[in-house]
Amino acid sequence: MKRESPKSKVQSPKSRVGRYPSFRLGTLDLELGTVRRRAGLTLIEVMLAIAILGLGLTALIATVSRCIGVVRQAKNFQTARHLLARAELENPLQLEEEIDEGSEEGSFEGGPYGYRWSRTIERLGREEDGLFTVTLRVTWSDRGRSSFEEIVTCVYAPEVKEGGSFTRQR
Repeated sequence: MKRESPKSKVQSPKSRVGRYPSFRLGTLDLELGTVRRRAGLTLIEVMLAIAILGLGLTALIATVSRCIGVVRQAKNFQTARHLLARAELENPLQLEEEIDEGSEEGSFEGGPYGYRWSRTIERLGREEDGLFTVTLRVTWSDRGRSSFEEIVTCVYAPEVKEGGSFTRQR
């Protein structure tokens, strides 16, 4: 008897009818006639991963941009509140002898650029009541958009009446 070597048992591709793999599943190993799955990703999987990554980065950039805008706006309002106190200290209303209706405005020397203050005094009620509404406002412009912070205060300053006397009854 003749012994056959293991190499001679390999069948030719023609003898394996119906066993040919589809090229969509992988590649054909021509020596062994078997299907070998490719390691890696398909084009659709790569495109889908890039699309998801792009959407995530877009959302992240938009969120960071909004956060930076909020921080800038908070800084502007903090500066405005500081300047409101400074305007009140530099131009006190209580030291004036008589309060008149009207308005005044100015800027801050040595302060941040672009900030201005204004004060409006209006009588509240009748003249003899002595009540006034004082509005102190700091305005600034940020990227072409005007913003402001204000404090509204009611001040009681009755008119000084002279004459007359007061006696106490016992």
